[in-house]
Amino acid sequence: MSVKFDINYHAELTQEANDGVLDQQQLGYVVLANMAQDLLQTQSCVHFDNCDFPGGIQHIADEWNLIDTVGDKYGDPALAAFGALLHTTQDFYAHSNWIELHVDDAPIPVWDQTLATLPAAIVSGTWALGSPKLCGPNAPSHSQLNKDSPSSTEGSKIVDSGPNKGKSLFELAYATALSATKVQYARFKTVKLATADLRAVRTEGETLMHMIKANAELRRVF
Repeated sequence: MSVKFDINYHAELTQEANDGVLDQQQLGYVVLANMAQDLLQTQSCVHFDNCDFPGGIQHIADEWNLIDTVGDKYGDPALAAFGALLHTTQDFYAHSNWIELHVDDAPIPVWDQTLATLPAAIVSGTWALGSPKLCGPNAPSHSQLNKDSPSSTEGSKIVDSGPNKGKSLFELAYATALSATKVQYARFKTVKLATADLRAVRTEGETLMHMIKANAELRRVF
């Protein structure tokens, strides 16, 4: 069972949206931090699961607050936070029905990550391991709703009419997540570098690599 945008797609989205903002070493660290978020299967907010839209919004805001205040946006703590918020940003389009609700729009709009602009009919898939669980009755499960890969039940559906005719829901989720990722990169570019007396604790790349290896085991189990 897939529990997210398949891990390679998270990496591809993050790399494709970069456009020179980060060098290869920085980008590699952000990709690893993004992928490591899938260890946090019990936190609905990290993946916009279980209709935890308020939690997801706050999670992204908290990561931006770290980046804005840590002092060096190219240091490990800020890059880890950026990778984390990109993961959550990307999962919104794969785990909710935002794409289905906007399937007649081309291009599908990017959500501004505020609660007030969510459609009344918005829902995300239920995931048994995640908390909190905020969906109402009869909400679809994650396996029913996710567009994490071209072969998922929902992701493989082809639009049969309108401006997106012939495209799969996975293609639309990927394209919209890419646009949303570019918005986050644009914001990252505006963050100012701070003074040299940085005291942030470094999170070593080796630790993230260990987390990714552990995540491979998690994927095998599920």
